[in-house]
Amino acid sequence: MTPTRISTPTPGVAGRLEQAIETLIEERGLAVGDRLPSERALSEMLGASRNSLREALMRLATRGRVTIRKGGTVIAEPAENRWTHKTINDPLAPFVAGNPGFGQDVLEVRLGLEGQAAYHAALRAEPRDIEAIRRCFDDLADCHEKGDAAAEAHADAAFHLAIADASHNAVLRSVMSSMFGLLQSSISQSLDKLYMVPRTFERLSQQHQALVDAITAGDALAARLASDTHIEFVAETIRIIDEERARRARAETLRTTLSRT
Repeated sequence: MTPTRISTPTPGVAGRLEQAIETLIEERGLAVGDRLPSERALSEMLGASRNSLREALMRLATRGRVTIRKGGTVIAEPAENRWTHKTINDPLAPFVAGNPGFGQDVLEVRLGLEGQAAYHAALRAEPRDIEAIRRCFDDLADCHEKGDAAAEAHADAAFHLAIADASHNAVLRSVMSSMFGLLQSSISQSLDKLYMVPRTFERLSQQHQALVDAITAGDALAARLASDTHIEFVAETIRIIDEERARRARAETLRTTLSRT
């Protein structure tokens, strides 16, 4: 039996304002430490009472999305980033960057995490979640057309984290967020290697599209399959490329050794 999308209750006034402020943050590209407009400006901008607006800001503060200070409200650094960078990302990043085997380890973890994220996103995603996923998908294509590899790696990671957001699983989202640096490092290395294979971007784009379509349709099993298929393709292609590189290196070493004898 195919799981069906779980219906979510319609948010109240504060919930709608919370979503509106989230949209404002995204549209303006506000980063950690940036200040939101004043309460008065936000109230006028969103057509809301100050009491409802304050309730929405308190909800965002409880989630750790913003910090309310005497001088105004600023975008907060996610709590998990403050400790997981020290305990997970910082110790592992040099190994992932310098050893292909660790990159494969990251892909194994991604296989488990992202399959679950896609499965639950298909069941729980709200319209705004699907819009965010589609926006990340479009951003990825734009970065590819511009030939900006760094931006492309960031957009690829953002696409997968948008799916984690749509899962509405706080623990899963926190774990994936804590791995963002490793994920981006893995994706950056993956893209460098994958683009040695003809028509790779087209295949990756098709796989991403299958993910978007399955989540939009609320088909949890198809979403998990699409995610697994994507990660397995990336892992297998990189493994083949690494083996070929190692083979060429061995051949070159032997050739150099024989030429000296």
